[in-house]
Amino acid sequence: MKRALPVIVFALVLISARIIGALNSESLGNLQPFGSLFFCGMALFGLRGVILASATWLLSYPITSMIQGYPVRLEILVPIIGFVAMVGLANFFKNSSPLKTFTGSLLGAVIFYLITNALSWALDPLYTTKSLTTLGQALWTGLPGYAPTWLFFRNAMIAQAVFSGVFLAATLKISSYSERKATNAYS
Repeated sequence: MKRALPVIVFALVLISARIIGALNSESLGNLQPFGSLFFCGMALFGLRGVILASATWLLSYPITSMIQGYPVRLEILVPIIGFVAMVGLANFFKNSSPLKTFTGSLLGAVIFYLITNALSWALDPLYTTKSLTTLGQALWTGLPGYAPTWLFFRNAMIAQAVFSGVFLAATLKISSYSERKATNAYS
């Protein structure tokens, strides 16, 4: 139980962050750690690094959808496809320097944004005309009556930078501590 406690606490923090974001979607929309967790998890730990992010995102998705008044339907595949693309990109950043991993993480956020907004444009019947003009609308302003999608992108980039920086710094600190502890054990 002692070994599982940090994982359980971290999962609860992630789910809480999603719920708080859903309750305040106008001001906190997409200020979430999940993109960074998917990217850094894969880049630093491989597929096993993606398990916690996947489980907590899938557990929290129905809750946040309900809070925001959306039914859980096939549209759940849109962010999943975006996360899969991020994980695929992160695979190219395994064993990279922290700066390269951080830069790759920001690129992952851009790719996630482009994929999810383009898929929403393609699948949402409210975009009645499928043209470059309405695709541009989907990527910049979104549908009338909602917060502009550029805010979603801005918040995604802020979250990606902050959380990726925290995850990478924590990983470096833990690695450094483990190496010192191992060196001291053999001294």
